[in-house]
Amino acid sequence: MNYKGLLWILVPALSLWACSKEKTLTHDAGDRPAVSGVEVYPVQRQAVPDYFEAVGTVRSRQISVLASKLVGRIVAVAAQEGDRVKRGQILVVIDDRDLRAELQAAQAGAEEAGASAVAAQAALASAQEQKNLAAITYKRYEKLVADEFIAAQEFDEIKAKYKVALAEVRRSEELLRAGEAKRKQMDARVVYARTLLGYTVIASPYDGIVTSKNTEVGSQAAPGVPLMTVEQAGLYRLEVQVGESSLAHVKRGMAVPVAIDSLDGPLTGKVGEIVPAADPQSRTFTVKIDLPAHPQLRSGVYGKASFSRGETQTLLAPIQAVIERGQLTGVFVADKDGLIQFRLIKAGKRHDGQLEILSGLNAGERVVVKGAERIAEGSRIDPSAEP
Repeated sequence: MNYKGLLWILVPALSLWACSKEKTLTHDAGDRPAVSGVEVYPVQRQAVPDYFEAVGTVRSRQISVLASKLVGRIVAVAAQEGDRVKRGQILVVIDDRDLRAELQAAQAGAEEAGASAVAAQAALASAQEQKNLAAITYKRYEKLVADEFIAAQEFDEIKAKYKVALAEVRRSEELLRAGEAKRKQMDARVVYARTLLGYTVIASPYDGIVTSKNTEVGSQAAPGVPLMTVEQAGLYRLEVQVGESSLAHVKRGMAVPVAIDSLDGPLTGKVGEIVPAADPQSRTFTVKIDLPAHPQLRSGVYGKASFSRGETQTLLAPIQAVIERGQLTGVFVADKDGLIQFRLIKAGKRHDGQLEILSGLNAGERVVVKGAERIAEGSRIDPSAEP
């Protein structure tokens, strides 16, 4: 068989069939009736706010882990997890009987030392009077012996009494100093005993919520062992992680929109702190955003913050044009002849009733914004159906 000759016959025939098929399709599309009540909108690139999001966890601005400063048996626990407490409210009580006995002994010793100090003060005053009298006598007899009105032996007796009076004053002063030192020592012992006694009562440092209770009545308290955790009520912050490349857009004191899943609406926080050291594993920085008071805020809930980076140009389409089909997102696109095609898209952020289109559409293409329920892929609408 002459294959070359056969090709000369088949190629023209196939070309004629293809042209005929194209004309038939075009003719069929043009013959379809136009669907009315449909509006289209040309998507365009527009300037929109550019921002990035950072997620994190809500935490209390102030958290206190309460622990004992001494060893003792717990005799009372006055709060449970979730309880709201007031500043100064007693939460835990430790057995104080031994410390009260120590305080009483210290107080008795302080009273005794005080009485001894008073007696020493009186003794010193008496010794000083005797010394003053002996000094006067000594000077008078000193002049008499110089004028030879009395014998030297008699003056020696007066001199000896004067020296004894001086020695008695020095001894009384030493006794008074020792008494004062003893009194101060006992007073300090009383203060120390009272301080230890105060450690047996553990109270809330501020108005807050008990978020953790780690002890029960009868347990043994020890220094540094947590008993309760109290978070300050009403003051919370969102701690988010921000990457190295985005940290330049975060400034202390800037207002930040915040979304908390457990709340009904958005909040506006303020950047209160930027931790200067990065996490060596994630290469992110911790940013702490102070939140306004809200009765439904709780520690541990998820939150998201949006940080502004200025403006950017992006392709936008009206939200009403977007159609959800299961896991797929798409729009109806009308070509220049009015033919409808369903186009899958990848959507981004929302901007005032419009949706950012990341892929699937080009600027200038027309999408159906009204009457989508009237059409299907392959339908034809009036090409002049503009918004």
